[in-house]
Amino acid sequence: MKRSERLHAVVDHLRARAPRPVSAERLAGEFGVSRRTIERDLAALRAAGVPLYAVDGRSGGHCVVADYSLPPLNFRADEALAAAVALDLLTGSPFEAAARRARDRILAAAPDAVRAEVSAGVVPVDAVLRPRRVPPTPGVALLPGAIARREVVRLRYRAAVRDVEPLRLLHGDGFWYLVAWSRPGGGVRGFRTDRIEAVELTGERFVALHHDDVDADLSRWDRVPVGR
Repeated sequence: MKRSERLHAVVDHLRARAPRPVSAERLAGEFGVSRRTIERDLAALRAAGVPLYAVDGRSGGHCVVADYSLPPLNFRADEALAAAVALDLLTGSPFEAAARRARDRILAAAPDAVRAEVSAGVVPVDAVLRPRRVPPTPGVALLPGAIARREVVRLRYRAAVRDVEPLRLLHGDGFWYLVAWSRPGGGVRGFRTDRIEAVELTGERFVALHHDDVDADLSRWDRVPVGR
């Protein structure tokens, strides 16, 4: 990656996580360079007027003002292909409809030459997916938004109806699961999304995210956090 591309990518990386700080060590690992190189990159960005600031403390790091943006950087063919393949692999997930729209948006914004290369399948990728026993419920597509808004949802799951606080989505063994705090008794529960029969948004918001309870419940699994 050229330095100019890396500088742009560093800003995008920080913007995607704002206002959470990102340490120099993590940035160095992300871009495969030394911490000293990352520190020079951050200094160059500040000198160019990018509104970066540092957060002190054990969990501190570097941040960029959340509403700051740079002129768009066109995807290279391999980057566009990687994004398209990753989005295609979300078929059958709660993100399927959003992934299709995002894929179309990426390819529509790509230069003609890049779009042609991606459409031609420069690096063909096939995925053999486990056959789904039950077609996914259309309402499952509401779950990512409900998680982001912290909105209580009413599920019909195996003929039972319950209100839950949706917390995370988990993918494993070929299936997607909703991890939620079950009401009224409380407790972390998992719901396989292809077994959810109906999803209803209640409009009620919740506050607690029960991080410790969820992490304890999932501690027996090998997990790879995504987008954090």
